[in-house]
Amino acid sequence: MSTFPSQVEPLVPGRLSTLDRWLPAWIGAALVGGLALGRGTPGLGELLSRMEIGGISVPIALGLLVMMYPVLAKVRYDKVAASSGTTSRAGTAKRPQC
Repeated sequence: MSTFPSQVEPLVPGRLSTLDRWLPAWIGAALVGGLALGRGTPGLGELLSRMEIGGISVPIALGLLVMMYPVLAKVRYDKVAASSGTTSRAGTAKRPQC
C-alpha cells in the first residue's frame, strides 16, 4: 500500500503570481534604489528628518499605510464573526453571559 497521494500538488513557486515569485528581487531593487537615492541626493536625509509629527516620520507612516492597505482590505468579516461569536464589526471581544 502506498502512502503517497494519488495526485501530486504542484510546487509552491508554480502556484505563486509573478509579483510574489519575484518579491525578493523587488525588495532588493528597492533597497539598492533607496541607497542610491540617499547617496546621490544631498540634503535628502535632512529633508526626511524634518517631516515628522510627534516623533513619527510621515514618509514612513505613508509608506506603511500604502503597503498594508491591500492586505487589510481583504479582511473577511463573515469569518471574523463566525470565529468571535459576534456579528458586530466594531468589536471582536465576546460578551460575558449572565
